[in-house]
Amino acid sequence: MNYGPSFSKLFFIFKHRDSAEIMADILKAVEKSSRGIRKTNIMQSANLSFDQVNKYLDLLIRNGYIITQDGYVYKPTEKGLKFLENLQAEYLKMRNRL
Repeated sequence: MNYGPSFSKLFFIFKHRDSAEIMADILKAVEKSSRGIRKTNIMQSANLSFDQVNKYLDLLIRNGYIITQDGYVYKPTEKGLKFLENLQAEYLKMRNRL
């Protein structure tokens, strides 16, 4: 009988985060603060290096998911919150299929 992927396959599949999961982690970190959050706090909350956080923040800002105030404080946009909601819904569906 086949009960789906083995534990070792599941471990391999979810061992590393993909770009969508990293963006979701950043958006979750930014969403938590009503006044906005600084880059260092995002790095800590999303468990990212300086280079990674710069890369993903740039991507999220260019696509209108996050805005910055004075270049130091980051806040989510409505578009970013909707994107996070959609990502979380899709990941739930994907995990339930395994």
